[in-house]
Amino acid sequence: MILIVKRIVLFDRLYNDKSNQNPKDLVSRYQKYVLDLTQGFPNTKIIFNKVRKFDQRVELTITGPEDVFIINMLKKVIGTIQEFKNLEKDMRLKGNLVDVGKVGFGLFVDCGILNPKTDVFVSLHTLRDQLCNGKEKSLPEIVRAYDFINQFPVHLKINKIDNEKENVQGELDIPTLNFFKKVLEEDLEAVYVSGETKGQLKKALIRTGHLRDIVSIYRHNFLDNIVLLSDNTEAPGIIADIGKYLRNCKLNAIRPSRIRELGN
Repeated sequence: MILIVKRIVLFDRLYNDKSNQNPKDLVSRYQKYVLDLTQGFPNTKIIFNKVRKFDQRVELTITGPEDVFIINMLKKVIGTIQEFKNLEKDMRLKGNLVDVGKVGFGLFVDCGILNPKTDVFVSLHTLRDQLCNGKEKSLPEIVRAYDFINQFPVHLKINKIDNEKENVQGELDIPTLNFFKKVLEEDLEAVYVSGETKGQLKKALIRTGHLRDIVSIYRHNFLDNIVLLSDNTEAPGIIADIGKYLRNCKLNAIRPSRIRELGN
């Protein structure tokens, strides 16, 4: 029987290579993460080819009888890059903000779209409708209220594809909108942690005695996590305490009081 080798590129970016940790250690931890997800398939081989320099994403090959099942599982749990030609209206993708504040009329989101490389654009009009009750707020006001920074994780739905100009427009999708809805309705603060794994984040919470102060940890990507805090727990205090153990990370506060001011 001839086994077909299949190549995929995972969505996760191993972007924290400027930290004082050994980049090879980060890659090793990611390999373990993927292999843990795919354990139980001894007849299928997964080879990590490289971390691509231009986008810091991991390319791997899969060979074996369970290759299709494993690929579909990795697409569901982690996600893979998307070819521009395969995009469709209403397609749902996860992504990360890029070039925040570079323009004043919207936000760009890296959803791993290539050939050509294309970031999805979310217009200021759409952001006003979805994040501030249609109020005519400026992009800097929205960015400050939600504390958006580069790499902030979001879910998108594509609503327009221009094949001639090779650009894509979208809107925030249900998982992201539901998260902010929960923050507002339950008056819960949250902390976005950029640059470290969920496991290392939990260790920092345990070392500082704050594990009891969280409701849940949303893992968006391998190095992007949002910690939802329990009632009456303030994000700045958590950041001050765990920051000393996550020195190479960016930690941002998501505060319902600040978001409410935007919609008033």
